[in-house]
Amino acid sequence: MCGVDRVCGPTRAQSLVEMALVLPLLILAGAGVIQFSLWMHAEGVVTAAVQEGARVASSESGTLDRGTSAAESLLHDGLGPNAAFVQLVPSQDAGTVRFEASGTLPAILPWGPMTTIRLHASASMARDRFVP
Repeated sequence: MCGVDRVCGPTRAQSLVEMALVLPLLILAGAGVIQFSLWMHAEGVVTAAVQEGARVASSESGTLDRGTSAAESLLHDGLGPNAAFVQLVPSQDAGTVRFEASGTLPAILPWGPMTTIRLHASASMARDRFVP
C-alpha cells in the first residue's frame, strides 16, 4: 500500500531511471570543473615561475643560473611532482633575458584522445644596468 509519504510503483521506477541517467552526467561535469580549476592553477604557477626567473636574472647582480633556480623552485613549490612535466628554457642576449616554459599536466580523467593538458608561458625582461 502506498501512502502519502511513500513513493511506489511506476513513480519509483521512473525516479531510478532518471537518477541512472543524470548521475553520470553530474559526475562528468564535476570532474570537468575540477580539471579546469587544476589547469588554471598550473597555468598561473607556470606564468609566475617564468616571470620570477626573468626578474631575478635581469636584476643588476642577477645571473641566468640564479633566475633558472628561482623559476624551478617556484615550479616545484606550486606544482609538486607535476613540475617534472614542465621544461624551462632560459636565454639571454646583451640587453634582454627571456624565460619560456612548456609542458603538460596529466588529466584526472582521460577525455578521449586528450590524456594531458598543455601548459605554456613566456616572459622577457630588459636587463637592469647602471647608467650614470
